[in-house]
Amino acid sequence: MRKITIQDVAKELNLSRNTVAKALNNSDTVAYETRYVVIKKAYEMGYSKLSPTVLNEFKIKDRLEKVRTVVVFARRELSTFWNRIIMGISDELNKNNCKLQLNFISEEDEANYVAPLDMDTEMSGIIILNVFNKGFLELILKRDVPVIFLDGPSDVHEITSMGDVVLFEGYHSTRSITEHLLSQGNRRIAFIGDITYCRTIKDRYEGYLAALSDYGIKPEEQFVINRHVEHKYYKQEEVSVELGKLKELPEAIVCANDDIAKDVMLCLKRKGVKVPQEVAVTGFDDKEEVELLSPSLTSVHIGNQRMGRRLVQQLIWRIDNMDLPKEILTVNTEMVIRESSIRKGNS
Repeated sequence: MRKITIQDVAKELNLSRNTVAKALNNSDTVAYETRYVVIKKAYEMGYSKLSPTVLNEFKIKDRLEKVRTVVVFARRELSTFWNRIIMGISDELNKNNCKLQLNFISEEDEANYVAPLDMDTEMSGIIILNVFNKGFLELILKRDVPVIFLDGPSDVHEITSMGDVVLFEGYHSTRSITEHLLSQGNRRIAFIGDITYCRTIKDRYEGYLAALSDYGIKPEEQFVINRHVEHKYYKQEEVSVELGKLKELPEAIVCANDDIAKDVMLCLKRKGVKVPQEVAVTGFDDKEEVELLSPSLTSVHIGNQRMGRRLVQQLIWRIDNMDLPKEILTVNTEMVIRESSIRKGNS
């Protein structure tokens, strides 16, 4: 195997060879943070001339070789959507010499503020996959370890003091998907999703409104289905009730996610309404099964495994940067147009 050189380390970090050489010699002319990054990278790459004294001073070897435990909290919802995120988390933790401890939280435990029994585990960080109430979060986040949230409440700043927040981009992608519907000649466009539930659904609603505003359209009140309901429109019965209240059907429906969209399509089918000929429908998440629906569902691709890896990358960075300000990060998404939103002759 080829020996790793100073130039190799410099190229990997996009630093000058001179800076790397000084850092490896622990020169005070290079900032402490830069020296740490250089020495850590050199050790990871297998640079053979590192001084044991330098490694001990920066505790590089201990930090890298100690297996760290990362605890993931998730609702007891087994689905391909969450499984893929957890797979991405697991893969990235393995790459970083960390092990995964997965704790499923029931709605009952959350409501009664019951913490998992194994909370005494020595942990290096926490990842929160679902939106839990603030009181329960305060119960389980008593440790002085970094915390990364996937999504958060509608007012996401309620939790930013507790940790970093990573979001799927929703505003611009839903704005684009609504503009797509408008370009198909639709003007009476509905939205369905509980905007009180989480930040990402609120962002999607605001993107929907922005697209209509661009076209000078004010949404009809009956077509804005965004109030809080018990199951956030994830139950088919809740979707059916809301559609049943409509005096007339819209020309298109922007759904906050694919689960809602599937139930909307099923309810319309039962009423004898054709999608997209009479009502166009769009979703969000681009779950695997949406291509198999008839018609196939227009959606927004989010990349679940990629997101799982990104959550871990942010956690690893935060472990080494505990004193820096908390962050809200957004991961880009991609609109995917399929049959459910394309009227014949407009494709």
